[in-house]
Amino acid sequence: MKKYILIILFAASTIYSQVIISPYIVYMDKKDRFGTFLVQNKSLEEYEINISFVFGYPTTDSLGSGTMKYIENPADSLPSIANWVRAFPKSFILVPEQKQIVRMTVRPKRDLEPGTYWTRMVTSSTPKSLPVDTLEEGISAKIRFVLNQVTTVIYRVETATTGLELADLSLQSDSTNLQMYVDIKREGNSAYFGDMITRIFNEYGDTVAVDENFIQVYYDMKKRIDFPLENLEPGKYRVELEILFNEKEDIPKSRMVPDKFTYKKELEFNYPLQK
Repeated sequence: MKKYILIILFAASTIYSQVIISPYIVYMDKKDRFGTFLVQNKSLEEYEINISFVFGYPTTDSLGSGTMKYIENPADSLPSIANWVRAFPKSFILVPEQKQIVRMTVRPKRDLEPGTYWTRMVTSSTPKSLPVDTLEEGISAKIRFVLNQVTTVIYRVETATTGLELADLSLQSDSTNLQMYVDIKREGNSAYFGDMITRIFNEYGDTVAVDENFIQVYYDMKKRIDFPLENLEPGKYRVELEILFNEKEDIPKSRMVPDKFTYKKELEFNYPLQK
């Protein structure tokens, strides 16, 4: 007697190239509590689309490794709008080459404090075709692939402010990388979005390594940047960290008022590092 097992895999290879979402940030505020979002099917098969919301933000551990932290039932003290946002339609079928506009509205609590509130919108895409069969010793496993794409939904109240406080840079190394660490403290009532550029100069002022990242600071975090040791010869160096405020083009008219637009830190060091 055959046994049937349905396995749902959250895959991001083929499906990702077929189902396209935009924009990656949906912005709303007290003057305009309605947002729009576009889902496109670029494939030749049907997809089942489901929209859901969850509160989450990027965070790091004590080693500077980044991850997304999701909270299904956020406390009232957190700036979540996950329970206030509604999407229309919430579930639908996309036939080949079809586009669907998803409209959103937010119904927040009254008398909210000024600042930025947010949620993550999860767009789940599942092919309508029959699951893939795999056979092994009388067991038939039906595999269905699902892709979850995550979008940020922002809601601003009154004037939003932000800023950063950077701790001193510190360095470590292992057998393959030079590791730079910096503790970043967020100021103001909103997340900070910016371009972080880290450069290493030799004693003659030549640039020997560059790392560029888009950084999102929702809460205090430790950031780590790795530089391959193959780019460094023994000698004197200077590492320079620069963060420039950048809210991206997806926010049509920023009401953000950061106390500064650029932050810099630098550190001189000798390589190999002194133990």
